[in-house]
Amino acid sequence: MVLKYISHSDYLTIALDSGKKNFRHSLYSEYKANRVTPPEDLIPQFTILREAVEAFNFSYEEIEGYEADDIIATLAAKYANHEDFKVVVVSSDKDLFQLLNYNILIFDPIKNIYVDEKQVIEKFGVNSNKLLDLFSLTGDASDNIPGVPGIGPKTAAKLLDKFDSLDNIIENINNIEQTRVRNILTEHKEKALISRELLSLCKKVDLQHDIVKYEVHPPNMEKLLSFLKKYEFNSLIGKVEKLFSYSGSSTKEKTEYSSEELEKFLEHCRYEGKIAIHCHFENNRLNKISLSCSEDNIFYIDQSCLQDALTIINSTLFSNGVLKIVHDIRKIREIFPTIERVLDSIDDLMIMSYSLDTGKHDHSIPNIIAHNLSKNVETFSAKILIAIHEKLTQRLFQEKLFTIYERFDRPLMKVIFDMEQNGILLNIQKLQELSDKFEQLIAVLENDIHNLAGEKFNIASPKQLSDVLFNKMELSKKKKSKSGSYSTNYEVLEALEEEGVEIASKILNWRHLSKLKGTYTDALIKQVDPIDGRIHTSFSTTVTATGRLSSSNPNLQNIPIRSEEGNFIRQAFIAPKGCKIISADYSQIELKLLAHVANVTEFKEAFANRQDIHDITARQVFGVQEIDEQLRRKAKTINFGIIYGISPFGLAKRLGITFQEAAEYINYYFSCYPEIKVYMEKAVSIARNHGYVETLFGRRCFVRDINNKIPYLRQFAERAAINAPLQGTAADIIKRAMIRLFDQLKSGKIILQVHDELLVEVEESRVQETAKLMKDIMENAVEISIPLEVEIKISDNWGFS
Repeated sequence: MVLKYISHSDYLTIALDSGKKNFRHSLYSEYKANRVTPPEDLIPQFTILREAVEAFNFSYEEIEGYEADDIIATLAAKYANHEDFKVVVVSSDKDLFQLLNYNILIFDPIKNIYVDEKQVIEKFGVNSNKLLDLFSLTGDASDNIPGVPGIGPKTAAKLLDKFDSLDNIIENINNIEQTRVRNILTEHKEKALISRELLSLCKKVDLQHDIVKYEVHPPNMEKLLSFLKKYEFNSLIGKVEKLFSYSGSSTKEKTEYSSEELEKFLEHCRYEGKIAIHCHFENNRLNKISLSCSEDNIFYIDQSCLQDALTIINSTLFSNGVLKIVHDIRKIREIFPTIERVLDSIDDLMIMSYSLDTGKHDHSIPNIIAHNLSKNVETFSAKILIAIHEKLTQRLFQEKLFTIYERFDRPLMKVIFDMEQNGILLNIQKLQELSDKFEQLIAVLENDIHNLAGEKFNIASPKQLSDVLFNKMELSKKKKSKSGSYSTNYEVLEALEEEGVEIASKILNWRHLSKLKGTYTDALIKQVDPIDGRIHTSFSTTVTATGRLSSSNPNLQNIPIRSEEGNFIRQAFIAPKGCKIISADYSQIELKLLAHVANVTEFKEAFANRQDIHDITARQVFGVQEIDEQLRRKAKTINFGIIYGISPFGLAKRLGITFQEAAEYINYYFSCYPEIKVYMEKAVSIARNHGYVETLFGRRCFVRDINNKIPYLRQFAERAAINAPLQGTAADIIKRAMIRLFDQLKSGKIILQVHDELLVEVEESRVQETAKLMKDIMENAVEISIPLEVEIKISDNWGFS
């Protein structure tokens, strides 16, 4: 099992139990008292296991007074928030599943899968952040942890679904409906609390070493082979020799690289008309490349002779008559920088998988294998890529998704690479001035907050802020956080602001400006390319559940649009001297798509006559003819909220009205536009029956949790099912427009895509013809019953000021 992770990890360590009593025994004398003596055959293996760890040159941690789980929890917590690390806990122990979050992954080596929230919920009925409380209620017989007698997993999950946490359950014992459950909890609640102490993972084990200790280093092969031979691990000998590129043993078949052999192999690939290329990395460094054109052959090129081989390989790679099969073209580009010149003859398995299973799973090689091949695969190579490619190609035709891949997702890559290379120019001086301004405003707000509080404290600390607001200032308490202190999240502060609490308003403003400064003004300056002065974001085409692109390093799609400060940041993105930025933005595209797919008569007539759809909705829902800006804004909130399947609770919160009023608005809305209600119910029904919904072009957007028994997860999935066909169709439309624009753009360059907006940088003399081209292509990207409209803006900067 461990051999699987060496080539994929920079750091790896083994956590060992010391075999002695730990702090839990002092908390509860009966802890693990029911454990029987280990089998006689097992006891000697503990020593051999430690010998194996040493032979493989693995680092390990073993701390007296703590269990291995505590060591793992400490290391995971220590490095989870470090931007350079991705923490993976390799274990099938359910107690460790409580560590699962977006920064800590759990890999089950028995089932050979990553454990995700969906699997945790399916198995236990709750999210990973509630597992500790669930186990505290149910106990653990194997460790003699009592729990609450008579409370099983299903009852515990129902209680946590209703009351959210163990503390809340205990506080609300009298509100539990079932008499039996209420009585046993009243009698045994202390057992639940002591169980929680026993089951809680300690994340503060005193580990004396820094990250360097855990670096993966190759073993002493003579020592390792001696160990394997001693215990007759004969089947592992060849594996480790191959893994560590060791040629000192007579048991390994030696194959020397030669240009003649490579030429002969490539000739066979050209005859077959395809070649799969897989880059093997070790400690994030290229170790070797494997090539294949069928499941029966493979050619390895070690890093040491790679440069000699590149020239020979290029003649085949850059032939359009040979199909190149890869997984993640970005990694291949690192080795073959000019391969993007032949993108039209490359099949990227990551993109093929995404075209088939949008939103169903991530598209790593292990996941693609798990969802497409019936066999277990331990070693990834070019041969495996051939097998995957055959299966994905077959599925694309069988499931009628070949057009999605061939006309949308694959040709989009050339546009993406071009946009990333182009980047967008940044006015560093303007951004620095904005950062300085934010810093001054933040300092003033900080001083005001401290004066209102009557003391200085760390505003960024939720615990200190909670103590100041609710204990010292005695403001009205809203809800408790998981830590036990009162929450200071956005919703709580917003509610206090509405009550006229001045300090809450200032804290919200302080947070807003601090985020803008930290996430944008300061960070963007550091990410400017020193050579061309431009920001080069990365676009991912295989992440979202609807087909939309996502931007990262930095994320330019999340710069706030509606705030004045956000627009100031956009103004720092500029055109070079003698050029302009053109923005082409689809107007109300998702509402128009809703009108088309749901066949909403009044919407279609309004759009055809270029009437204000929000104005019409306001008249319908509120029953008035004179519409002011406030009513129109409310109608706009309802229109766009409906697209996202908004609930009465959500609408009430957004409009600042009662739940009952919001429910009445929604019901009346559906009575005015019954076609929308029919569309929503149909979308949910399709998702429930098939697991996915479809865009107008046939892309399948998979909807997780649509049949989940947990209400809030199922309701979230239902909202996604309603919106995905609209958002997914909009995403496909702009993809088609980007591809066509890229092919027809004679001057200028596409520099950014943000949801429904395209930005092009062009010389001033070509602005009008380019703007016309953009408008024509985007408005005619698809034929639907309602004409699409594109709003054009032209300026020296992205803020269009």
